[in-house]
Amino acid sequence: MKKFIAPVVGLILLGLAGCGASSEPTAPEPNAQTAPEQGEPQAGAIEVGGKDVAFGETAGISNENGGTYAITAGPLQDLAEFSVPPEGKYVSVDVDAKLVSGTGGAVASVDFMLVDGAGTEYPSAAPNGESLDGVLFATLLTQGDADSGKVFFDVPADAAGLKLVYQPLTATEPSGSWT
Repeated sequence: MKKFIAPVVGLILLGLAGCGASSEPTAPEPNAQTAPEQGEPQAGAIEVGGKDVAFGETAGISNENGGTYAITAGPLQDLAEFSVPPEGKYVSVDVDAKLVSGTGGAVASVDFMLVDGAGTEYPSAAPNGESLDGVLFATLLTQGDADSGKVFFDVPADAAGLKLVYQPLTATEPSGSWT
């Protein structure tokens, strides 16, 4: 029996080795597609910068689902009206978010923080207690979905060199920033 099994196994292995040896590719070649000229803006296109941009500019930010957001953060503004007094002062920023491609998700005020020149981080705050009127919470699920809102922070009155950072709660590092 041993004399019969060894040649049979050898033939099977030789046959299997020959199955993978092909001189022609087995997968079809992808079709060539013509991309638009790089210098030409497309109608309705959003001009997106890198992930680290200036206040007022739009950052291109990838999420963990493979989607890309276009997020614009306006300049920081001091907040004069509030129902819960700050420890220092409240500042706010207007944020616009749009799902540009891929799979979306939520873009919320809790995903943002301010970082001062010394590296101290300030999470988003709630200057009106439990009222979330106007606070950013955008659910962007379909390409083209967009929403906007405010993000509030309680920072020291003398805070300097503030940088807005977008880092979703599930991310291990910042995804974008505005200075």
